[in-house]
Amino acid sequence: MIEKRRTLYRQWVPLGAALVLSFCILAPAWSAEAPKKAKAPDIEPKAGEVLRQMCDYLKNLQQFSVQAEVTEDVLLTSGQRIQYARSVEASVRRPDRMRAESVGDRDNRQLVYDGKTITLMDRSKNFYTTITAPPEIDAALDHGVQAFNLRAPLADLIYTKSYEYLTAGALSGFYAGLSKVQGVPCHHLAFRQKDIDWQIWIENSPTPAPRKFLITDKTAQGLQFTAVFTRWNTSPQFEEGLFTFVAPEKAEKIDILPAATPAPPKKGQKR
Repeated sequence: MIEKRRTLYRQWVPLGAALVLSFCILAPAWSAEAPKKAKAPDIEPKAGEVLRQMCDYLKNLQQFSVQAEVTEDVLLTSGQRIQYARSVEASVRRPDRMRAESVGDRDNRQLVYDGKTITLMDRSKNFYTTITAPPEIDAALDHGVQAFNLRAPLADLIYTKSYEYLTAGALSGFYAGLSKVQGVPCHHLAFRQKDIDWQIWIENSPTPAPRKFLITDKTAQGLQFTAVFTRWNTSPQFEEGLFTFVAPEKAEKIDILPAATPAPPKKGQKR
């Protein structure tokens, strides 16, 4: 039973290839990886400019909160595709505070980062786990992924190097034009990666926040993940103690194992 719980925590909230969020916002297989040196992607100047403006805007926010409505396709063993939904809310205070809540059809979970530890809480099962973390958000998020394969909601929006993370796996990108999301005029950008296509809608204003994000998994019969950002607050009044985890009554604390590392190759075996 404990091992099953550990598995649940590793999959606690998917983050997309970008925001991915899946704010990530949003499935582990779709999440962006740390920037690596590679062939420069074929990104149209307009698309790259708008995406960088959004990333620069977000990284310069010292604190903010955001809410998103997320839908994600799931393929059943029968071959039928169904869709699940969840609401995600994230609160960030740089350089070392973060809190995220995810409530949906299949989960009710919480993440709290206080500058020293990351605590993950499964409210539906009333158990939680805490891991030590570096004293800065970017490093804490990297540590969670590398050491425990934990992916926080909306993480790709929170990184100060979000542009590098979003474009790390991109093969191409183009500017699709202007459209509206919930009545808000937005720049529509479309990108391609090896296994996924993703689109993002960025507010056309002096405050270029993302308004919608869509991922299509090309390896899984076109399954899609969508996040629509319903509220941005760039001057929130955070309550005292928001970034301090307090265990609910009778909550069970458990441990999680570090993510498995590949076994070294045997003598004579190719890597």
